[in-house]
Amino acid sequence: MKMKNLLPKNVAKIIKNNSSGSAEILLELHEHLKREQKIFSIFPEMINLTKKKFSTFQNVQTYLDDMYKSLQKKKNLNSFFDYYDKLFQNNFSKLLFNAEKILKPYSSFLTLSNSSTVYKVLKELKKSNKKIKVYVAESRPVFEGRILAKKLAKSNIVVQVITEAMISEFLKKSDAAIIGTDKILKCGDIINKTGSLSLAILSKEFNKPLYVIADRSKFSKGNIFKQSEMSPWEIWRHHPKNISVKNFYFERVDKKYLTRIISD
Repeated sequence: MKMKNLLPKNVAKIIKNNSSGSAEILLELHEHLKREQKIFSIFPEMINLTKKKFSTFQNVQTYLDDMYKSLQKKKNLNSFFDYYDKLFQNNFSKLLFNAEKILKPYSSFLTLSNSSTVYKVLKELKKSNKKIKVYVAESRPVFEGRILAKKLAKSNIVVQVITEAMISEFLKKSDAAIIGTDKILKCGDIINKTGSLSLAILSKEFNKPLYVIADRSKFSKGNIFKQSEMSPWEIWRHHPKNISVKNFYFERVDKKYLTRIISD
């Protein structure tokens, strides 16, 4: 039986979301579980199944571990949810303050994929710099970069969508590169959407700063990253049987390519 069939409909829907970043996924999961606390008595296996799906998302792992501890201690989950409500707000306020201070000198950025944290930071920067321009790599095969581009455009930020193959050309026109991350390993390397390593190497080559925006929930105590292969159909749906198609969502980026990790 597939994992999604073992879970409540709304949780299964969150799990199937391949176009949102880890911060957005966590907030959506948090708000749903806060409303539907009865879910834990009906689906006691929910935490383990959800952790398995989001093994790359350190913030989701930490959140679900904390939730499990609260359940084991038979604590009131209302206190758990209240704690995380305050934590999300406080951490983001600090992160936003630090990001604005560091990124204020720049006017043009290149990014990829769909990070709600990156979006909120750019939206805040727009308040003090009306000339901000953003190049967004569309992030195949799910094209979630287009989602970020739409949100930026709605915030009156000048935005251009490019393919990953065009990153080198548009990075030359950018003041800096900015990305989110799904996990920061103990050694300082990061795990993020495929395409991040290419961007990182090119940033080093072109002498462009590369900033990673992430709150402290993304920091891991380990250094292990296991790459999972996704459906080849997302790349080429009706490819010839004698052609192998590879599809990886996430990759590891060595810390030597990163200018700085901006956190709370």
